[in-house]
Order: sequence, then structure tokens, then C-alpha cells
Amino acid sequence: MTDDDLSLLDDIIAALQTLREKMASAGSETEPEPSDADEDDLIDTWTAASRFNLPVDTIRWLCREKGMGRKDGGRWLVSVKALRHYLDSRSP
Repeated sequence: MTDDDLSLLDDIIAALQTLREKMASAGSETEPEPSDADEDDLIDTWTAASRFNLPVDTIRWLCREKGMGRKDGGRWLVSVKALRHYLDSRSP
């Protein structure tokens, strides 16, 4: 391997790292987390399940795994905006 080959390899690795960072930041934008400012946006899992025609367990999973809600007094509250955004991004 020549010095030119090593230099090319270093450039490729740097480009891949930059791409990885861009993808990571894009992922955080597509799945917004509810904040304290969105207090009016939070509803309980049963209401969300009825409104969006999804199983309650799916709503809980989205809260837990995708950060779309928070626990309050032992029950999950889900962000309507985050859930709507997630479902819209999945539809064709």
C-alpha cells in the first residue's frame, strides 16, 4: 500500500464519519421528544390508541422505545405531535 492509498483511505474514513454524524442528527429530528412546553400535547395511551386506531401496547412501546412520551404517576403519556409525525413518516 502506498502513501497515496493510505491518504485516500483516511479521506474515505473521514467522509464516512461525517455521513454517520449527519444521519444521527437527522434521526433525532424525525422523532421529536415531548418537552415540558408540550404539556398540552400529551394524552394517555388509551386515548391515543382510540384516536390513532393502534393497540395500546404499540403506543406504550413507542413511548418507551422511541421516546414519544413520558411516565407520569406510573402511566404513560404520549405526545400527539410526535405520534402523528411518526405515523406520517411511515405512510407511503
